[in-house]
Order: sequence, then structure tokens, then C-alpha cells
Amino acid sequence: MELEKKLRPYHVWALGVGIVLVGEYMGWNFTVAKGGILGALLAMIVAGVMYIIISICASELGASTKLAGGPYDWVRLFVGPGAAAIVGLGVYMEYIALSAADAIVVGQLAAAYIPGINVQAVALLILAILTFINYRGAVTALTLNFFLTFVAAVAILLFFLSSVTGFGGVTLHPENLFSGAIPYGMVGLFAALQFGPWFYLGIEGAAMCAEECKKPTRAVPLGQQAGMITLLLMAGMTLFICSGLIGSDKLGASVYPLFEAAQNSGVGIFIFLLAVGTLFTCIASANGCVNDSSRSWFALARDEFVSDWFTAVHPKYRSPYRAVIFTLPVAIGFAFSGFLDQVITFSIVSGLVCYVMIPFALIRFRKMYPTNTSQIRPYIGPLQPYIAMFAIVIAVVIMSTFYWAYQLNLIFALVFYVVAYFYFSWRYKKMKNSRKTQFSWDAKLGWPDPEVQLGQKAINAEGGKN
Repeated sequence: MELEKKLRPYHVWALGVGIVLVGEYMGWNFTVAKGGILGALLAMIVAGVMYIIISICASELGASTKLAGGPYDWVRLFVGPGAAAIVGLGVYMEYIALSAADAIVVGQLAAAYIPGINVQAVALLILAILTFINYRGAVTALTLNFFLTFVAAVAILLFFLSSVTGFGGVTLHPENLFSGAIPYGMVGLFAALQFGPWFYLGIEGAAMCAEECKKPTRAVPLGQQAGMITLLLMAGMTLFICSGLIGSDKLGASVYPLFEAAQNSGVGIFIFLLAVGTLFTCIASANGCVNDSSRSWFALARDEFVSDWFTAVHPKYRSPYRAVIFTLPVAIGFAFSGFLDQVITFSIVSGLVCYVMIPFALIRFRKMYPTNTSQIRPYIGPLQPYIAMFAIVIAVVIMSTFYWAYQLNLIFALVFYVVAYFYFSWRYKKMKNSRKTQFSWDAKLGWPDPEVQLGQKAINAEGGKN
């Protein structure tokens, strides 16, 4: 049974922005603790360049393959099974950790207003409700995401306009920008890059609903690129507002910086709006993460890297319901740790592993299928493969910055993925003889074998010489 195909461009936008907009409400501000206001600005710009390129790559790959596994399927088709399994696992862990971080913030926000409430109990309740919503299908989940994300984005926009114009009573303090601009010198600027991805972390997940889109060749590029533009604008507004309303020493340690900025403004309507925005964006992010992590696990199960028991599609809701349900215990495990920066760090490192492989998959895709036919490549990204190579360099540089303060986290994550690579490679070799299809190309796509494509290219080149 196939997945339901009803999603439109605004659903893709809601999935991508819904997952990531929470990064404007919390998490990004750890860049300030490392490198001050200038460090946060540098991190926002460098990470933004990387994510623009990742979005372009994801648009081309997602529109071409139209598969639910997203990065996993791209790497499976164009790189190899071991690397694909690592990316599938990386995507899964990235979104699971992110959903746990969202649930922690919701719990802490509730505890700030309801004395005696248990943060972990709230986190558990939120994750359980969102798992049930995703159990009911992607249309239900992403329609909810569209509403929540729209409200949270409008809240930032109104707060920003009031801060710039002074209309509404918000007064910025420009001295904050200079007092905490660069407290730790050049090392601080470099170290701040490690949390830069949090401004945009997960935007590539917008392409993971391609198999459930009504017209994926239009919906994926349009929704993906519109989402990235939205996030770039929101990131700039957020940094401007928060740096003008919160001192850099407090900003770098805040759990929910936009809400704290609203509190410092003293304007009741914005305190309410940003409280609602923080709540809504955390719920939207966790909701999108459940959607994307379950699709990644579903893709791993479909190729038998994990138990094929998870490939079951609900007969009524047409959702991969077992894969959806399995996200709950893993997310709870992360949420109950209670260490927000540690959970965020693992999510970022997992994402960076994918950000090395996604552009590499695009480079391999271009090499394997050099002919730009509408059947194979309905969307063609600009300046490829050069910008894909640049994105890989940026991802490696950002990963290296975890040497400062999160060295053990980086080592643990990399060892985790290396061990997983060898395990999945062994598992693939074990089941290879019993498979009816090969990983090098996929008959389901209706494409020619890439070896035939490359052979034809060589023949054409030889004919040109003659």
C-alpha cells in the first residue's frame, strides 16, 4: 500500500519552516555565549550560506526522486548502501533529538507559569499527542503545522516592526550590541559557528514529504525555497530584536530568548504574542520532526536495514504508523535527559553528517545522470556542482568547532556513526544475495541504468572527437 499523495507547496513550506522556526525562538543564542553578538552574526551568515546550498541540492534531489526517505534515498541511489544507512540514521537522530529539545522547552515554559508542574511530564504529554496526530496521517499533521508556524512567524514579524518603528512601545538598547560584540576574540568567533546551524537546522526535511505530494516536481522546490527565504528573514529579525533587548551575558544563557526579549520590552501584547509563538513553534517543530524521523525510519525499514515490521502502512490513514509510534520512546529518552544544550549538540552533529552527504549525493547524481531531461531532473539548481563542494567544506568547518566545549560530544557522535556504518555495511552484504533489486539504481523511478547513461555519454564524446 502506498502513502497518501495529497500535500501541496504550502504543506512543504509548513513542514520545513515548522521544524526550523523554533531555532529562532531558542537554541541559536548559544552562539552569543561563545562569540558575542558578532559571533552570532557570523554564525548566522556562514550557516545561512550552507543551508541555502543544501536547500538547492535538496530541491533538485527531492523533485527528481520523489521518495519519502529524503536524504537517505538520495545517498542510497547515488552514493552507496553503507553511507545511505548512516544518513538515514543521522536524519532520524537529528529530528528525534530536535523534537526532544522542543518538548523540553515547552515543559520549561509551562513550569514558568504553572508552579509545581513537572517539566518531563509536560514533555511526555506533548510528544504523545504529536505522535497520535502523525499516526492519523501527514495531511492532518502538516495542516496543523501550517497554522502553528504561520502564527509564530507573524509574532516575530510584528515584534520586529514594533522594534524598528517604535510603534507599540518597544524600545531597543543599541548599547547592548557594542558591550557584548566580541568578548572572546577570534577564537570566540570561530567557536560560535557550532550553534549557527540551529537558525536553520532541519530545513532539508521539507523534501522528505515528496512521496506524499500531489505534484512533487512543483511542490518540493517551491516549498523548500520559500521556506529557506522565510528562515533567513526570521533569523535576521530575531538576532536584531534579542540583541537590542537582552544583555549579551544573559542572552547567551536564555532558554527562550525571544520570549525573554518580549518580557524585557514591558509591552503586554508582545509578551503574550511571543509566549504563544514560543509554544506554537516548539509544537510545530516537534510535530514536523515526528513526521520526518518516522519517514527516515520507514525508508530504512523498506530496505531492511532495520526490521521490515516498520514498513506497515495504515489501511485507513495511509501513514507509516509503526515507524511513527517508534519515534515516541526514543524522543522520550532524549527529553528525560533534561540537558538542552547536549540534546541540541547531538542534533546538530547528526545534521552535519547529513550536510556532508547531501551535496555529495547531488554531485554523484549529476555525474551518473549527466543528461538534463525533464523525466530525470525536473528542477535544475544553479552553479552545480561547485556550490555543493563549498557546502561540504562549510559543514566540515562547523563540525570542527565542536572542539571547543563539546569535544566529547563530537567524539561520541562520530564513533556512533562509524560503528553504525560498519554494522549497516555488514547487514547489507548479508542480505544482498536475497534482494531482488540493486541499490545502484532504482527501477521504481523508471530511470535508465546509470551505467548505460555513462556509456552513452562516452560514446557521444568519442563521436564528437571523430
